[in-house]
Order: sequence, then C-alpha cells, then structure tokens
Amino acid sequence: MKLQIALSALAMLLLSGCNSTKSDQTADTGYRCKQVRSLGSNIPNTYCSTKKQREEAREKAKEAVRNSRQTSVISGGNG
Repeated sequence: MKLQIALSALAMLLLSGCNSTKSDQTADTGYRCKQVRSLGSNIPNTYCSTKKQREEAREKAKEAVRNSRQTSVISGGNG
C-alpha cells in the first residue's frame, strides 16, 4: 500500500514538472493556439502560431491591402 502511494506521488511530481517546463517555453516564444472556423464550415480548426509568425502575417495582410488600394487607384477605381 505504501509503495503504491509512493509511486503515485512520484508520477504526479514527474508529470507536473513536464507541464511547467512546457509553459515556460511557450511563454518565451509567445506561442498561442486558437480555434478558427473556415469560411463555409462550422467545424473549428486549431491554429497555433508564435508571436513572430503572427506579426509576419499581420504585415503581409497590411501589404495586401496597400497593394489593392494602389491597384484600384491606378485602374480608376471602377471595378
């Protein structure tokens, strides 16, 4: 009985140690996951990214908006 309790306590300590390490690593990189629903689908997908990846995606989106505005100005905006 004492052996079983000791093994259970040891297992809990090992598992809690692994969990805290993962949290520390993800906090450093800004790793984050969220549920995203695709257009036309009600089934959510998990999307995970680092802070750097989110910043790059934001910059690409801003650039795409700028390019679309320039294209509409050049072509006259009727379209």
